[in-house]
Amino acid sequence: MAQAVTRKRLLHPMALVQRERRLSQFAEFLRALVKELNDLSGEGAAVLVVGKRDANALTGLGYSGPLFTVAILTSSVAARERLREEVRQMIILTDLDSEGRRLASRYVRFLAQEGVRPSLAQRKRLSEATRGMFLHIENLGRFATSAQILDNLGQEFK
Repeated sequence: MAQAVTRKRLLHPMALVQRERRLSQFAEFLRALVKELNDLSGEGAAVLVVGKRDANALTGLGYSGPLFTVAILTSSVAARERLREEVRQMIILTDLDSEGRRLASRYVRFLAQEGVRPSLAQRKRLSEATRGMFLHIENLGRFATSAQILDNLGQEFK
């Protein structure tokens, strides 16, 4: 019986450099995005994500402003009234796949009905910056961690 030979695919050194550069650029983008979100939260903005893992990923990256999950859509009248009073702008950060686009559109309509100004600008920039690296908000933390590890390795060899 012939044994199957498995070969690990080794990346060419230039491919490794390109990947490191791409992750480093994405990590820098994430730092700037989180800073922007924190700055906007000081001006009355909040962030809307789908679930708890998405919320944990954002807080893990350093976001410290108001954070809502989609449970607000089915919450009590009192909770939605508080939303209208406290939030001037809602930044929608749904996943970057087709389901996320569908949900974002739904949330835009809901927020408009509630009198809260929705924003998809940050979601669009995030989608452009990822270049297909990931589709799910909950995975942001993993990519930031990978980029940080690569940055630290790069510093060791300088």
